[in-house]
Amino acid sequence: MIDQLPENRTLPDDVRLRARRRLAEGMNPAPGNRAPLFIAAGVSVLAAGAVVASQALFGESAEVAGPSYQQNGEFAGKDRAVVNHVERGVVAPDALARCVAAAKAHPPAAQWQTIATSRKDGTVLTAFRGPTGVFFCANTATTTTISDPDPAQLDVGRRKVKILFTSPTGAMAGLVSPDVKFLSLSRMAEPEWNNTSPALVDGLFLAPHGYLRAENGTKALVNGEESAVRGVPKPAPSVTDRPLPPADRGTPEAQKLAECLRDRPIPDPGQFAHGLTVKVSVTDTVVLGRFGDLLLYCLDAGGPLRGSVYDVRDPDGMDEVAGTTVASVRVFYDFRTQQGREPGEVAHSASSSCAAVGLVTDPRVASITYTRPGMADVPASIGNGTFVLAAPLIDQHPDARVVVRDAGGAILETITPTR
Repeated sequence: MIDQLPENRTLPDDVRLRARRRLAEGMNPAPGNRAPLFIAAGVSVLAAGAVVASQALFGESAEVAGPSYQQNGEFAGKDRAVVNHVERGVVAPDALARCVAAAKAHPPAAQWQTIATSRKDGTVLTAFRGPTGVFFCANTATTTTISDPDPAQLDVGRRKVKILFTSPTGAMAGLVSPDVKFLSLSRMAEPEWNNTSPALVDGLFLAPHGYLRAENGTKALVNGEESAVRGVPKPAPSVTDRPLPPADRGTPEAQKLAECLRDRPIPDPGQFAHGLTVKVSVTDTVVLGRFGDLLLYCLDAGGPLRGSVYDVRDPDGMDEVAGTTVASVRVFYDFRTQQGREPGEVAHSASSSCAAVGLVTDPRVASITYTRPGMADVPASIGNGTFVLAAPLIDQHPDARVVVRDAGGAILETITPTR
């Protein structure tokens, strides 16, 4: 069930236009030596009757949350089915075998019909249909979580959403009414840190990378209208069917990494080993972890530690400095409070400092260096298969390059940073 929240208040036209302009400038800064500010405060922009909310940039790579269709010629959101790697009617044999082994109150596997599979950042989420209803199964490297079949149906009406499944690591799935074209879910507590834009597939939504404790209060932005979601189930129990030895937590750095993992929607958190801890400014320190092809990024700026996970195999997740030997994401740090510069603007956090953080994917890599005419080379910190390159990538200089070398100084590859 969805209970209607109070109606959104529309911003004055001049305030809305200024916010839209500044958001667009931050997303697409002009080339040159100017370092534009990246806004970290939530900005609501009304376009074509829908609310498009900018994702907070608290040290993470930014992507504007938006629908999979064009919004007033200004914001074109990525198709959630593409971002969440949806395959209709397909499930990998290994994933199916693990789901069958974990099933209890389910019909025989021969009666399972695969609706779709979605994968993102270390979780594979599959939707099935059987004689007694739909059910969902989430696989991580070490665990399997499966829901009981549910014959639930939506009430007749528009903008209907019902969450049927949540997992201990943040996967979410459920039903949507046929009219839903765009869905964003968020936890009412700290929504800027606990949100997801699921894929919509044949009357279902699939969010392999969601958020924790959705049952404690969740709201949905459906086709531009926000409502509370009722009856969210507690996480289904997981089975550790592929156990692995836990990562070492014996050092202070590894214990700090464990703080970044706590209460975050990260699959197999106990498997992430400490990679690097690098102080990037007077106030901010970057903490990295790694588990296989998954990167754990965390910014320690004196406040709560909140880690984020990225899959280097996912072209939608990795950017900035990516080649055959390294893969990375752009992150921001050194956020400072900025007062509103024009009437109607509120105070917000902003940053003009960024870095590339990522994984070393080739064991020959010994050095990673940012080079640009007119300035000294900037070397990256490298350790335990991870790296931090705190270089002025935000300047988007046309002649900037990242040079990767082996221990003998031979160039393995030269990368042009993504612009």
